[in-house]
Amino acid sequence: MSSPPEKKLEIVAHRGFSALAPENTLAAFAAAIKWGADSLEFDIQLSSDGVPIVIHDVTLDRICGTPGLVKEKTLKELKTLDVGSWFDMQFSGERIPTLEEALAAAKTIKKYIYFDVKPHCDWNDAVVDLFVNILRNGKWENRCVISSFNEEFVERVRRIAPEFTFGYIVASAEAYQSQLEKASATGNSVMISLYKLLLENPSFIEISKSQGVDIVAWTVDNLEEARQLASMGVWRIITNSLIGI
Repeated sequence: MSSPPEKKLEIVAHRGFSALAPENTLAAFAAAIKWGADSLEFDIQLSSDGVPIVIHDVTLDRICGTPGLVKEKTLKELKTLDVGSWFDMQFSGERIPTLEEALAAAKTIKKYIYFDVKPHCDWNDAVVDLFVNILRNGKWENRCVISSFNEEFVERVRRIAPEFTFGYIVASAEAYQSQLEKASATGNSVMISLYKLLLENPSFIEISKSQGVDIVAWTVDNLEEARQLASMGVWRIITNSLIGI
């Protein structure tokens, strides 16, 4: 009897193919798709006028070379900023994408979009509704995972859009069990865990799977560690560089 085929890793491009192109840009998403990523991960914040945009940092210094807080700028102001030159001059002129622009660029991705909604933004009811409607209008209900360190935001979205999948982010052993209990109780959830936590605590993988909760490991850039995680039963990895392996 032949052995069953080996399960394939789901490669999730962290902020797009961020080892090859500037993070959280349309260029990084295009590179991830070109090089065979299965899924994309990117960060969501709000402009001062309540538009969901794709950027990681609270401030603009690192990738724009200009002072100021993202949440204090309007979309029009943010769209004037270059977010590519810091990485390489060939990406000069890259702009901060809106959520809608990012989803349009990601429409051919094979599996999922993983959203990391930054915890510091003020998501009023109207903006939460806008976020959900953008995803529903784009038919992303079965193709995305919504996560945030702001658990209130996650639960607000769950209440109005229970059809989505949600991620519980963990970065410490102390938080793992309590977050797993929530993920297991609510259903349609995954654990999104710092990968070293899983390597150091293999029992977390066994317990999660016994409760029917899948695991996503972040951020894995070492091929041997990715293989080790797969041998332990973790088949979704978020990575900056292991794309096309």
